[in-house]
Amino acid sequence: TAGLREAINMWDDKRRKKVRRRADTFYEENGFYRPEDSLERQSLRMPEDNDERQSVRMPEDHYSRQAAQRPKRPVRRPSSGKQFSGNQYSGNQAPQKRRSDLFYEDLPTWRNSEKNKKKRGCLFPFALLILLLLAISAAGFFMVRHSLGTIERTELDQSMLCTVNEDPNIKDYQNIALFGVDDQDNTIRDKGSRTDSIIVASINKRNHKVKLLSIYRDTYVSINGEYDKINAAYSFGGPNLAIQTINRNLDLNITDFATVNFKALADAVDIVGGIELTIKSEKELENLNDYIGNMNKINGGDSPKFDSVGTYTFDGNQAVAYSRIRYMEGGDHERSNHQRLVVDGIVKKVKRNPLVIPRLTSTVLPQCKTSLSSTDMTALLTTLLMTEITDSQGYPFDSADARYNGIYYGFPKTARSNAAKAHLYLFGTEDYQVSEELGKISDKIQYITDSYGF
Repeated sequence: TAGLREAINMWDDKRRKKVRRRADTFYEENGFYRPEDSLERQSLRMPEDNDERQSVRMPEDHYSRQAAQRPKRPVRRPSSGKQFSGNQYSGNQAPQKRRSDLFYEDLPTWRNSEKNKKKRGCLFPFALLILLLLAISAAGFFMVRHSLGTIERTELDQSMLCTVNEDPNIKDYQNIALFGVDDQDNTIRDKGSRTDSIIVASINKRNHKVKLLSIYRDTYVSINGEYDKINAAYSFGGPNLAIQTINRNLDLNITDFATVNFKALADAVDIVGGIELTIKSEKELENLNDYIGNMNKINGGDSPKFDSVGTYTFDGNQAVAYSRIRYMEGGDHERSNHQRLVVDGIVKKVKRNPLVIPRLTSTVLPQCKTSLSSTDMTALLTTLLMTEITDSQGYPFDSADARYNGIYYGFPKTARSNAAKAHLYLFGTEDYQVSEELGKISDKIQYITDSYGF
C-alpha cells in the first residue's frame, strides 16, 4: 500500500511540475513576474507599458480552450475582501487582476480533467500487478529463509585450513570450495566419502562475476605431508582436510565450502526444467547410458537412455550421469569439463526463471552440507541473479598422466608453475611467486616425475 501511494504521489508531482514549467514559459515570453519573485527581478521583467501587459493573453491552446468552456473562477482581492468575476463588471468597474492570475485563472485543475481521470484509472491494473509481484517476492523470500534453516551446517576448524594470503589481489575475491561426494546411498559423511568433483568458485566482490576452477580428482598432491590423489583428502579428514589440501597446494585462502550428493544435483536439474548438453562421441554415448542406468538405481526414476550422439535436454539423472563419465577421450579432464557445464547450465536456467528459487532451495538445501551462515547464504542467493560465470578451467593446467606404484595419477608439471597460472586465471596476478611450503611440495613432485620420466 505504501508503495502504491508513493507511485501515485510521484505521478501527481510530475503533473504539477509540468503545469509549473508551462507557467514559467508563459512568464518568460510575456515579461510577467511571479508573486514569489524578488522586487529586483520584478523590475527587470515588468514591461513599461501597463496597457500592453493587460492586453497579453495566453495563446489559444488546450488549456485556454478548456477554460473557455466553463465559468471563470472568482478572484479574491486582498484589499477589499470581496469577490469579483470577470463577467460581472464592464469598463473601469472591474478591478485589475494580478499578472499571475492571467495564467493560473485559465488553467484547469488536472484532478477535474476527464482526460486525466481516465489516466488515473489506468493506474489500478498496474498497481494490482505491483502488489501481486510484491506478494510473490515476499512469499518467496520467506520460503528461502525457511529453507536455509534446514541445511546441515558444519563449523570448520580455522586453525586447520592453512590459508595463504600472499597474493595481493586475493582479498578482492570470495573463494568457496564445492564438493560432490560419491556415495551410493546419497548420504554426506564427514569421513569415508571420496569427492567425485572438486570445484573452486571464485566470486569477484565488486562485479559478482564468477570463475570456476575444477581440480581433477586424480591430481597428485600433498595431503598433510602424505602424497596421494586429491579426492582422498575428504575421505581422510572431511571438509577440514580437503580445504587445507587445496589451500596448501594452490596457495589459496578458502574458508567456506558446500557439499552436495547425487540426488541434490539431479533434483536441481529437474526443478529448473532440464539443461541442454551435447554428446560428442559414440564412446561417450556408451558410457553415458551405463551411468544413466546406475543413477536410476541410486536416485530412483526411469530416465531414458540416448540412441545417438547430439544435443539434448537432459533431466536430473541424465545430467548427473553426464558429469560422472570417465572412460572417454580426455579422461578426467573432460569429466571435469562436463561437471562445469552442468553447474553453468543450472545457473543459466535459474537466471532465466528466478521464480524457481524458492522450490530449488527448499528441495536441494536439505540435502547439502555447508559452513556458510544464513546471512552468507542469503547474500549469495540474492546476487545469484546478477551472477555471471565468465570462465571455467581445469587444474592442473599442465600435467603428466601416468601410473605410479600401480595407481593412476595426474602429476602437475610443475606444481609451482601451475599454481602461478591458477592465480593469473582467478585473480589476474602476473608472475605470482608461490609460498615457501608450496615450493617444497613442487620440488617433491618434480623429483618423482623426473625420476620416472613422466
